[in-house]
Amino acid sequence: MATGMKITFVILHYLNFEETKACVDSIEALPTYGADVTIVIVDNGSGNGSYERFLDLPEKPHVHFLHNERNLGFANGMNTGYRYAREELGASAIALMNNDLVVKQRDFIEQLEMVAKRGYDVIGPDIVTMKTHTHTNPQVPEPNYRKSYLKYAAIRAAYAVMPGIYERVRGASTTAGDARWDASAELSKHEHEQVQLHGACLIFANRFVREETEALDGRTFLYHEEDLLFQYCMRKQYRILYTPKLKVTHAGGVSTGTAAGNERAKKRAILRHHMHSLRYVLEAEKKYGRYYPKC
Repeated sequence: MATGMKITFVILHYLNFEETKACVDSIEALPTYGADVTIVIVDNGSGNGSYERFLDLPEKPHVHFLHNERNLGFANGMNTGYRYAREELGASAIALMNNDLVVKQRDFIEQLEMVAKRGYDVIGPDIVTMKTHTHTNPQVPEPNYRKSYLKYAAIRAAYAVMPGIYERVRGASTTAGDARWDASAELSKHEHEQVQLHGACLIFANRFVREETEALDGRTFLYHEEDLLFQYCMRKQYRILYTPKLKVTHAGGVSTGTAAGNERAKKRAILRHHMHSLRYVLEAEKKYGRYYPKC
């Protein structure tokens, strides 16, 4: 069933075949999935045979496969699919999705089209984490990026000689972040404009798609893509909307967990990527100042 708007779902695949397939299946099961709705699966250099498993499945007319030879990170992996959807498929609305999301809302496509027609450039749905039933959209940003950077730097310096410090400081950070997460849950009940959106599902439309050749800041590998996107959109005066009229379910952290060879390597990578991305956040803050969500 055609919707009148060309919509593309871009799913970033990394390692986990079952999770990505569940995401794809949930979109294909939507009643209005059809000629004007396409799916782009971007394999981000998995190298474990999972991408080849998709190629062995029966061919489907509205599903496209892209393959990065190596893991380009979250932002550049998503940008691969965004560019293809925009330039090759002519999509007017592009939804970037984690592979551990599923779409259970039966009228998701119709609601997406109605919201996009209201003129918003970046749209975020209600993201419900399956295990905890928590709502993680819209985001409440960290109040002080410099303090966050220094925190990660201190943990990284100490971690090599005192591995246990990661758990202690991480626990303290979790406690400190509870207020922000509670605020996100409260904000999730109603629509809000000009807020920071969670990166697990970002929908681009209207002026953003017409003007931007990439969706996310490709200098990052993981983490804080949302902070950079929000600041950029505010500078460019793009219209941002969080809306509970759109809903997705998030299994949470599957690809990151699967990719880690062991816990210590995973924790070192987390610290390194946080610090790397925060450098660009701080650089933008110094150059342009900082915008805060309007809620």
